[in-house]
Amino acid sequence: MLESINNVVGILNGPIWGVGMLVLIVGSGLYLTIGLKGFQFVHFRDMWSRIIDKQDSDSGISSFASFCTTMAMRVGTGNVAGVAVALYMGGPGALFWIILAGMTNSAVCFAECSLAVLYKTRIDGQYRGGGAYCAERGLGWKKYGAFMALILMIGTSMFMPAAATYTIADGFKQALNIPMWVSALVVAGIMAVVVIGGVKRISAVASLVVPFMVTVYLIATVVVLIVNITEIPSLVYNVVTSAFGKNAVFGGTIGIAIQQGVKRGTFSSASGMGEASPTAAAAETSHPIKQGMANAAGVWLDTVIVCTASGLMMLLTDCFNTQFGYVGSGAAELPQLAEEGYNGVLFVQLACRTVMGGIAPLFIAIMLALFSFTCLISYYYEAETAAMYLFQGEEKEGIRKTVTWIMRIGMPILIFIWGNIESGLAWNLSDLALGSCTWINMLIVLILSPKVFALYKDYEEQMKAKKDPYYNPDKLCWKGVDAEMWKDINKKHIANDK
Repeated sequence: MLESINNVVGILNGPIWGVGMLVLIVGSGLYLTIGLKGFQFVHFRDMWSRIIDKQDSDSGISSFASFCTTMAMRVGTGNVAGVAVALYMGGPGALFWIILAGMTNSAVCFAECSLAVLYKTRIDGQYRGGGAYCAERGLGWKKYGAFMALILMIGTSMFMPAAATYTIADGFKQALNIPMWVSALVVAGIMAVVVIGGVKRISAVASLVVPFMVTVYLIATVVVLIVNITEIPSLVYNVVTSAFGKNAVFGGTIGIAIQQGVKRGTFSSASGMGEASPTAAAAETSHPIKQGMANAAGVWLDTVIVCTASGLMMLLTDCFNTQFGYVGSGAAELPQLAEEGYNGVLFVQLACRTVMGGIAPLFIAIMLALFSFTCLISYYYEAETAAMYLFQGEEKEGIRKTVTWIMRIGMPILIFIWGNIESGLAWNLSDLALGSCTWINMLIVLILSPKVFALYKDYEEQMKAKKDPYYNPDKLCWKGVDAEMWKDINKKHIANDK
């Protein structure tokens, strides 16, 4: 039965992740980069400084907590196992396109998160926002907003967790031979404890774990780079030539390299899917562009830096295979893995083992557990936010609470199930959820993009005037914006300017 489900999901993923997706993501990234005058390069320093804003309130979390919660979703399965899959499917050239996709995807994330903050509102005393709110408030498309929220709720609670859960269980199986069902059960139990605490606990856990896990993982990468420093020039040559289908050693074509690079780069950052926008909307910030900047920096950290780190470890140590017949020489297990058609986290574990010894598989398993678990708690928050939208209003408070508890109980159960399926189905289910949500969300982002350009212009004007940028709905506003909420948020700024 699982094989039949996998075949159906694979068929659905064909058109969803075909040429159209490449045009949508790459085209939108270039369009927004041009429309925003290359903000991710012009405001590179400012983009990173927005991360450390620690202002919060009873209604919202700080920009730093929002950034960490979003990074909890981003820095995960796709950064390690996803890059391994990309190298296997598309060869070393896929890494080139992953990096390029990260740079342009940062503009997509910037736009969707800025819009989410602009059109957010207060529900049950907390800020709520995201693609569905933008559809209803920004375009008056209430039914489309409900459709978006329903798809996002189903996708993030039921299917997106599949790859993350499988990767955790697979990592510990490879490292310590722990049965996958045991790891899945432990993850499900911890997950239940965290999500019952709501967004405050989720953001607290993310703020504690994310900086630590990213720092440790990058240190491991630096060690691998130093040990293999003489191999870097040939590595760069192999990546670039393979990116354009001109390296016969690894096989593959430019089309497959681009497809895998964009696919895995998009999966890693989830730019365009709308995953980051609910958490961005939860932030206490004085201007939508500030949070857009922080989230754009997150894409750079996630895709341009961490994904590159994973790719470099595997490529420098030659611990990878490709579907075209290339078998790496960096580990004795690679010929057998090639025969089995394996691709996944074990490549990274073998790469680290070349410099760290026998402790490497356990180290990567722990890193993956942290990466993937933080993904899972973020997926829950996205699903809960979508439920809040579907059942908003005082008369539906009881329904909201019931649905929330169903997800808090049901999602850990599904997590246990996903930890016991095979790799192909896990990744196909996650790809199906990501791809579907991306098509639905990007329509709204592109239609509302002129609002982003106007907000960015307002932000730049205030920056040039040496002001701390804030959003004043009396000067720049559109139908659907909660003007009174924004006046309350920025009442001190507004009063000082009078």
